[in-house]
Amino acid sequence: MPISEYETINVRYIDGVAVVGFQDSVAMFEADKVQAVGKELMDLIASRKEPRILLNLANAHFISSAMLAHLVKLNRKIQQSRGRLRLCGLRPVILDAFKVSHFDRIFEIHVDEASALKKF
Repeated sequence: MPISEYETINVRYIDGVAVVGFQDSVAMFEADKVQAVGKELMDLIASRKEPRILLNLANAHFISSAMLAHLVKLNRKIQQSRGRLRLCGLRPVILDAFKVSHFDRIFEIHVDEASALKKF
């Protein structure tokens, strides 16, 4: 299970799936950090053929609309590469926001890493 080094994200590989966590919750809503996270996520998928990505949002207390926009772009890019994206670990308040804004129809959301990994 090798780990890759990035400044804002942590990446572990489990059975060919890149499991991504965020180094701190601040990265999810400060403008400069959101840009850095977005760039690192795009770099990650660009480095993989047919990327399989699991974003673990367990340590995200809030997610800005800018971060949501990056997630939508990331999802499109992954789909164009014939890869798959799953989300897990959303706190109730974030999950509610996803449901209200219908992002739960765009993203496949799981309770935890184990259940999400089984779907790959």
